[in-house]
Amino acid sequence: MDLPVALMADSVGEGNIYFFTEECPIGVADHMHVCIKKTDEVLIFSTCSSQIDTAFRLAQLRGWDLNTFPVLKKDDVNKFTKELTYLNCNNVIRCGLGEFSRMLKDGKVRRLDGDLTESDLELVAKGVKLSTVVPKNIKKLF
Repeated sequence: MDLPVALMADSVGEGNIYFFTEECPIGVADHMHVCIKKTDEVLIFSTCSSQIDTAFRLAQLRGWDLNTFPVLKKDDVNKFTKELTYLNCNNVIRCGLGEFSRMLKDGKVRRLDGDLTESDLELVAKGVKLSTVVPKNIKKLF
């Protein structure tokens, strides 16, 4: 049974983890992304990766605060596939609810098992606020 796009939008929540396929026109293809903020019209995502060394080198190269790359340990709640996963709070992606729902419906984005906890989302919010590249209008949402 196909769910209507509006119902799919209702099912998206903060802390949900998604996989953006190579067909997905937003974000980083073939990577996990976490919905870090949901408003009436917009979803905001942060990219995840297990390549922690790469993130730390990028942070040092660009002079970014390491707190903009919170590292989360795999557990029974987030169900990440690797032992350690970081979220890049400098790479924030905005997407409208309708557009995201269509991508879900078309299989360009897949919901993964697990969610971030409230304390994980607080770390991400802190990272977004500390970022020197995230626009102020997005920071104000946190």
